[in-house]
Amino acid sequence: MTIEMEDVDGLLAEVAIFARERIAPGSERPEIPVSLDVLLALSNEASEMGLLPLGQEEPGFSLWEDVTGSGAMAFNMGLLRHVGHANAGLAFAWHRYALARHVMSALGIRAEKATVLDTTLLSTGHYGLAQASLGQYLAGECSGEDKPKLQDWLDRQSKPGVLTAVPVWQSVLWPVWQEGRIGWQLAPRSRMQVETLSSQHGFDDLSSFRVQLEPMADVPVHVVPRDDGMFYARMLMLDMLGLLAIGAGALARAQDMTVDFTSVRRQGGKVIAGHAAVQQMLGELEIAVQQADAGIQRLSRPLDRLSMREVASARATTHALLCHAANQAVQAHGGLGYMRDLGAEKIVRDQNMLKLQAGGTRELPLLLAGLGEVQA
Repeated sequence: MTIEMEDVDGLLAEVAIFARERIAPGSERPEIPVSLDVLLALSNEASEMGLLPLGQEEPGFSLWEDVTGSGAMAFNMGLLRHVGHANAGLAFAWHRYALARHVMSALGIRAEKATVLDTTLLSTGHYGLAQASLGQYLAGECSGEDKPKLQDWLDRQSKPGVLTAVPVWQSVLWPVWQEGRIGWQLAPRSRMQVETLSSQHGFDDLSSFRVQLEPMADVPVHVVPRDDGMFYARMLMLDMLGLLAIGAGALARAQDMTVDFTSVRRQGGKVIAGHAAVQQMLGELEIAVQQADAGIQRLSRPLDRLSMREVASARATTHALLCHAANQAVQAHGGLGYMRDLGAEKIVRDQNMLKLQAGGTRELPLLLAGLGEVQA
């Protein structure tokens, strides 16, 4: 089903109501993680509304189901922004689940006995973005020195990766290196070594795991029939776009909290919003929100009309801005901003987690350098 641009506002209005009335109330106590039962109940509701894919239903308008139209992309990005405003961790879980379903559909992988949030996705290798080698591979200029690096980067049996998801995930879809090409595995949890990580920086409502295949696990590799580099680039761009939309929504919530707080908190005989130092922070928050939303609007185009260079550059600049602005929200709250029961510091930690996903942002300049003049 194609979503027309004139229908996007109406659909997103319904998403906004759901996020405000169903998701946000469960996140009112930021110091208390949302329970797994509540996360799954909200996700099942979203699936019943058609917002999340499940099994092999008739074509609809679920998240990442359609990436070929401007209206569909605007809806995908808008949905994640609204849910990210209410709960960034839940939005991230939905994003990775829906993206896994999208890639599985493109590869012809059928899900048996599908349940909501049962599958998640790891979009990159065990660390970073393979320096410049990934960019060179996507540009079709992979040298003999690049292939061993990519093989190591996508080694799922001896190099564990970190996965963040709901605790009850059952399988993970990830890229692997096989015979000089990027293939895909849908690895069941039962064939993996899984270690729950006790320390987690953000996404308090989810859990993090160190995961790798068992040494003797024989998991089928699904081969992309045509250009495996282009296929991978499309998936990675969608992952980056989703992270940007969630971050924009989370920062908008931080801005709402900060504006409300500074308009009533008094110091020196007037509300603190009247002090120049606080006004500077409020201004930086507004700049970041405006730039993030402008970026989302600019990138809400059919996937075929986006380039890896454009999306990666936006991620490199925007996530740094989002993290800085979230920190400014904490500062504007004064000492209270560091208290976990207020919520501002949770948004900082969630922004940091978003920045670390999809290989992080530190190696994005190397990815862009590897791409050279060729656009994925």
